[in-house]
Amino acid sequence: MSSYYIDTPFDRWLIFYTNENKIEAISLESARQGKPLSGYLKDSVCKVFKSRDFSHFDYNLLDISGLNEKQLRLHNFLISTKIGEVFYYSDLALTLFGDKRFARATARLLSINRYAFFVPCHRVIAKNGIGGYSKGVDLKKKILLWEGVKLNRGLVYV
Repeated sequence: MSSYYIDTPFDRWLIFYTNENKIEAISLESARQGKPLSGYLKDSVCKVFKSRDFSHFDYNLLDISGLNEKQLRLHNFLISTKIGEVFYYSDLALTLFGDKRFARATARLLSINRYAFFVPCHRVIAKNGIGGYSKGVDLKKKILLWEGVKLNRGLVYV
């Protein structure tokens, strides 16, 4: 597996872990890892950052072969969302799995998302605040602010 990095507007590096022609994982890290990102993938990521439009990213590059049915359902929902949209854990659980009581299970699925930022689990929030994020709530806030989401004292205005 190879790793490549690119700077982000969030004081973090996006690290792409690739195997042959597929992206195995994407992580937001505080240190660079691997080689600088280049070529087609770099161009598309830069377009996303410049335009704030995720349609420039080629989701066919993600290796989703290891995702189970629930992970795939969540993955497909998240990549269909638009920049600046936010969703409550409980509402997402109801929409995807038919029961608001699956909010914690939905949060668990989000926490194991292998494709940080591009499969935007940061868009899922708690009704009483921002909710959690595997790389820290401060980073989640930075990303949401970059997307144009309005925050006030840790609460999101929807």
